[in-house]
Amino acid sequence: MNRCQKFARLLQLLGQCSESIVYYDEIASVVQRIRQIESIMAPIQFHPNQVFDETKHIVDPIAKKYLEKATNDVHHLIPVKVADDGNCFYHSILLLMNNPTVTTDELRVRTIIELMTNEAYYDSMYSQFIGSVAFIIKAMCRNNTFSELYEISALCNVLKCNIRSIYPKIDFREDMNILNNVFTPAPPVIANCNIEILWSHVLNETAARAANNGAWSPNHFVPLLSSAMHYTSEYENKSPTFPTPEKKTFKNNTPTRIRSPEFECSPSSRRRIDNMGMYSTQSISSSVLQQSQSDIEEQRRVRLDAQKERARSSRMNETAEHRQIRLEKQKHRDQSRRSNETEEHRQLRLEKQKTRNQSNETIEQRQIRLGKQKTRNQSNRSNETEQQRQIRLEKQRKRSEASRVKKKFEKHTFDNIDIHRQNIEIQFSEAEEEASLDNSSTNENIIKKKNDSNYSCWPKPIPRELKEARLQKFLQQMSMSVLADATCGICNVRTPIQQSKKVPLSKIPNIPLLKVSDELKNLITNGLSSLSQHLDGNSTAILQNIQSNI
Repeated sequence: MNRCQKFARLLQLLGQCSESIVYYDEIASVVQRIRQIESIMAPIQFHPNQVFDETKHIVDPIAKKYLEKATNDVHHLIPVKVADDGNCFYHSILLLMNNPTVTTDELRVRTIIELMTNEAYYDSMYSQFIGSVAFIIKAMCRNNTFSELYEISALCNVLKCNIRSIYPKIDFREDMNILNNVFTPAPPVIANCNIEILWSHVLNETAARAANNGAWSPNHFVPLLSSAMHYTSEYENKSPTFPTPEKKTFKNNTPTRIRSPEFECSPSSRRRIDNMGMYSTQSISSSVLQQSQSDIEEQRRVRLDAQKERARSSRMNETAEHRQIRLEKQKHRDQSRRSNETEEHRQLRLEKQKTRNQSNETIEQRQIRLGKQKTRNQSNRSNETEQQRQIRLEKQRKRSEASRVKKKFEKHTFDNIDIHRQNIEIQFSEAEEEASLDNSSTNENIIKKKNDSNYSCWPKPIPRELKEARLQKFLQQMSMSVLADATCGICNVRTPIQQSKKVPLSKIPNIPLLKVSDELKNLITNGLSSLSQHLDGNSTAILQNIQSNI
């Protein structure tokens, strides 16, 4: 099994885990085991290709139109066409990587492992925009699923690079400043290269809006490359040239300016200048992201505080009559909501109320509450009519039946989960064994040669005791006493002696029925007499002996 097949098998295993009811726990368990396989989890060496090659790459004309609507500093870049099968983001990385041993399955598996490993970090960064990792991870485990912010950010850590996300200025979004951003690896990982990715669409803007009720949203990623000419000029411009400085002096009592020679900066100092620029870009992008997050949280907190303050002030100023009216309206609302709720929602509400009451009350308060509730129930039942009693018993019966069905379903679900988990563990152990066999195959011959004295060939010799026991059993079952047979005196059939039964003649009932009849004796005698005429002397003597016995 080669590298591609291993990661395809692992992705298939993660996809099976995502279909389970407790998918998150199973995915976390599989990820923990995959991280222990050192042979396939070695870091990827990523050195991206930044130059467009007409012999290898194809320009994406639709993406080029979307690129024109992005910021002006990226209009010189060239969008390259990649497959639009849902793995377009990973295809874009592979095109920049130019490494045939790496596949989209491997990049997706490594991204899932990175998100599960540093879940708290990614949740704090992007959960308020696209939800928690725990909910997104289920879709990510299925192949050919479109990528989002989580995948871009996690792949920065996997590849140790900065990924600039370029989003066209179409249909303003609140998170536009997040989508148009430079994603950097999470500390302490340091990036060693930069790449650009464009959010695009497989259709032009008009067709995309027509297919999405007039709205536009991306469903495709493409990589951006520089032309060879622009890349060369940009590389040359990175080496700054400094004018020769001049200083003021006096010559023949006349002020003049002369040149003061000074050497150019060393290549190491130029690298330091470039790194300072990269770090400043990272700090700016992270500060923009943190600022937007803090603004959203601040606005939400202010809104909730204002709402609480308004409710508190209105309650303080209301009269007793208004308070009774408010409580009565709230009671009617609660009753109408409870009358329309399903049994499942009712159970959840009661469970939350029970948890809330138990978390705040003491033992003494709990005893008082239960006593009051018992008294209330007794008074209600004593005053209820026969019809109300029948309705209450019917509801209680339905609740009991629903509870029994729920318990059976939970038991059946847990049994299925155990069986599914066992199957997953078996498949994973097989994949792990295959990986370990592949890793040890290169050293197997050397180990055999070195430990030839300790190496035991298969099959092992059969123990002598086992052979003697089998031989003894064969002799017993093939002896003459076991194989001997006899003829039945009644039905004249030969059967093994072990299956036959010896009975004395005195114990056989109706023994005369076994004697030869006179008619049969005469028939045999006449037949033998006619036969003796055609036989020699010896045969005749034999026939006479038979007749005498009859």
